Amino acid sequence: MARERLSQQARLPEVFSEVLSDFADLFRKELNLARAELSSNMSVKLRGIVWVGLAAVLALAALALLLGALVAWITTFAVSLHLAFIIVAAGVAVLAAIAYFAGSTEAKAERKPRRTINQVKQDIETTKEQLT
Repeated sequence: MARERLSQQARLPEVFSEVLSDFADLFRKELNLARAELSSNMSVKLRGIVWVGLAAVLALAALALLLGALVAWITTFAVSLHLAFIIVAAGVAVLAAIAYFAGSTEAKAERKPRRTINQVKQDIETTKEQLT
């Protein structure tokens, strides 16, 4: 009976060491997962920035077309010319609005690696349960 207790007490540091080693390995893997998740979130953010940039370019094109329509209207008074400019400018403005809303939606994407944070919390709880 006494020998069993001594062998169990001698084995306790080994088990504790194994648990800590496994936890450290798991923590490194979770950090790698967090890096991958953050990279994915940043690429979505970058796409959102690209969409907003596209919206800005299209808005500038719409402004140029509207100014061209105004110039054509002032100089020619021909209904067909300025009306054509206005129609084209309105179409570009609609495209700019669509691009802006698509970009702003993606720019609001989540940046925190929530899945990794939850997984690390579960790992800590599991390790605590194994140590007790």
